[in-house]
Amino acid sequence: MARLKNEKMRDSILLSAENLFSEHGYMGTTMSQIAKKAGTATSNVYVYYPSKIEIAFAVFDPWLRQRISGLRDDVADQTTPGQKLECLVNGLLNGIAADETGRTLTLMQALAMAKKTDHYSPELLNWTETQILKMVQGALTDGNPQTLASAAHVLMLCFDGVALRQNLHRDANADAQTAQAFLTLLLELNAV
Repeated sequence: MARLKNEKMRDSILLSAENLFSEHGYMGTTMSQIAKKAGTATSNVYVYYPSKIEIAFAVFDPWLRQRISGLRDDVADQTTPGQKLECLVNGLLNGIAADETGRTLTLMQALAMAKKTDHYSPELLNWTETQILKMVQGALTDGNPQTLASAAHVLMLCFDGVALRQNLHRDANADAQTAQAFLTLLLELNAV
């Protein structure tokens, strides 16, 4: 007999996972730990989520969407293409990707460990890259669509790399130089 899903249990699983991810990271958190902290059996967690990666996305999807939407608003408030691009690159790489709460890092760890057999939807990642593209297009209104799409994709890859390095002893100056180098490349697209 199929088990019925309960919103209170779903919320408990997500809260437990968020706390454990925050404390131990994605790799240091197990499905059994999530279940125990939620007060349920591991098999019951699988009723709600087929994999740990699905839990990570369920936990952090709303957070990332909110941050990207806020960045989109900040970029739109800028007046010149250069200001828009600077706001985008710094907000994305030095803000969201370098998030010190560990939320972005948790998502990146989940993706880095994902296997083809894991069940997860790439919808959040596709949405994020689409939003980045819209911000690039908003700044570089006369740019070649193919080139702008490529720039947005590379910016997304830079975002992934910065986020993955969150647990390393990073050089903030090097990160600032990376953001500046990417900004310079985008501004060159505008000059072409």
